Amino acid sequence: MKISKSKYERIDAVSKITGLILLAIAIDNVAKGNIFTALALFGLGGLIGIIPVFIETDTSA
Repeated sequence: MKISKSKYERIDAVSKITGLILLAIAIDNVAKGNIFTALALFGLGGLIGIIPVFIETDTSA
């Protein structure tokens, strides 16, 4: 999928913020003792964080 540079930057920023939010929630779950929920949230945050790697930017124009 090719998108413009500005849209790529927006998607990159949103994915990083979402990943950090999921990380904070996962750390809170570890403190409460919900280890499996925390592992699932860590994994989901990692998957969301690597989404921009698979997006190509349109360098023409």
